[in-house]
Amino acid sequence: MQISQKELEELVYQKLRKLPEAFKKKIENVEFFVEDGTNPNLLGLYTGIPFGKRKNISYSMVMPDKIILYRKPLEAICHTQKELETMVEKILYHEIAHYFGFTEEELHNLNY
Repeated sequence: MQISQKELEELVYQKLRKLPEAFKKKIENVEFFVEDGTNPNLLGLYTGIPFGKRKNISYSMVMPDKIILYRKPLEAICHTQKELETMVEKILYHEIAHYFGFTEEELHNLNY
């Protein structure tokens, strides 16, 4: 399946708009990106300072955190629009969970 950069960005923003308000209100200083990606095993990535560690007095004047979804690997594993929509939501929520401080092990234990 193929999807343009712009179409995938719009899909990401559609999924973000559907987040519960309680989560949306807590997401701050984070930017969302769609990039091509070169690693077929990496669908998304969170980089930054997790929410729980931001209360430190030294957290100010920092660049925004990033959540990136990788278009080419998503195209490679999704065969239909429905699969793509489901996977984008799953990866997006997974990376947002990292923003809230969840580790890979914790997400695995939660079956996510």
